[in-house]
Amino acid sequence: MILNNKFIVTIFYLLPFSLITGSFLPDLFVTLIFLFFIFISLKNNNFFIKNKFAVLFIFFYLVILYSVIIVSPAPILNQGTSIFYLRFGLFSLALIYFFSDKEKLFNFSRIFFFIFIILFIDSLYQFYFEKNLIGLKLSHPHRVSSFFGSEWIMGSFISKIFPINLIFISLLNVNKKLKIYLYTMVVVFSFILIFLSGERTSLGMFLFQLIFIFFFIKYNFYKKLILILICLSIIVTTIFSFKIQDITSHNRVESKIYNTLKRFEHGFKNFIIFENENILIIPSHKGHYQTAINIFEQNKIFGGGIKSFRYYCKDKKYNFDEGSCSTHPHNILLLFMSELGLIGFLIYIFFLFFLIFDILRKFLKKDSNLINYINYNRYVIITSGLISTVLPFLPNGNFFNNYMSILFYLLMGYYLFFRKEVYKN
Repeated sequence: MILNNKFIVTIFYLLPFSLITGSFLPDLFVTLIFLFFIFISLKNNNFFIKNKFAVLFIFFYLVILYSVIIVSPAPILNQGTSIFYLRFGLFSLALIYFFSDKEKLFNFSRIFFFIFIILFIDSLYQFYFEKNLIGLKLSHPHRVSSFFGSEWIMGSFISKIFPINLIFISLLNVNKKLKIYLYTMVVVFSFILIFLSGERTSLGMFLFQLIFIFFFIKYNFYKKLILILICLSIIVTTIFSFKIQDITSHNRVESKIYNTLKRFEHGFKNFIIFENENILIIPSHKGHYQTAINIFEQNKIFGGGIKSFRYYCKDKKYNFDEGSCSTHPHNILLLFMSELGLIGFLIYIFFLFFLIFDILRKFLKKDSNLINYINYNRYVIITSGLISTVLPFLPNGNFFNNYMSILFYLLMGYYLFFRKEVYKN
């Protein structure tokens, strides 16, 4: 089934642009795609339940629904987005059918690449002139946010569309030498944007993706390219991890770069701290983590419920210290444990291990005649992005946040499409 309706195709193409406007328009477009996809599936007798991913996702959705209605202390009126969480999973399935037309896959990916280039130009302009091309001023003296304004998510956005940009380059019908330059450009520009954003978690995700791609990609040409870029990234990261000597600079740009370096230095030095023979991982979130563990220990089977952390963290029964309260625990594993209990923990572990074992199985496949290596490499690239969004050892945003969910299930749509394209038959 190929989605050819002009209206819905237009919505698909507008979706990437909407992602830099906030959460309202992307959520509206995803909802429209979701409704149209159900309608077209029923009309063509090709109901989505036939898809294995759909079956697993519906189980996950039912767990969320039970948590929202029965378990969570949050009022139902505040749970509207979670009640209709089904739309995100079916959005991923809609992408599979949309990408069945390879021209649509190419055009959709090209839009993300175009946005990436515009963000790069705009971010450099904002960094230097302290306002972007449409007049948005820096909301933080040492953090560039471009069109995202007061939302400091530009680095996160770049790290999540990084695999899509690499896939777009792979889809181009150009010679290998030009592709080398384009791949290098995407990696370097992505690094610069993430650096200017000051988002340390995004840099961690970006470096993870590079390392993952290096280990699992099949072509030696790509391995050599990625190896060089990883080495450069490690050198830069090492520089950040050492104490940067204070400098007095009269150059405004040098001063900004220095202050951004100091921000990353502080983040890396505080990632792991040894204190009284104890190892503290990301101590700035210790209160959030311990509070999430306390909630889980008191609600082991079903957790505290979706969006419950913001309520329970105020309760002395769970609260660890004065800095414990937030809308979420800033760690995806602890989020699943505290809000969905053991069931959430098992869902998270199953998903993460499935991604790892699935790619290992394909990587170790002995019968190379069955493998389409071009699509396999694209599958590796998108898998790196998907895993990087759910890493348990990096601070994370709220997985159930609308905007975060749209980006996650966007990557999931790419993943499901290229996973079925790996084998020649």
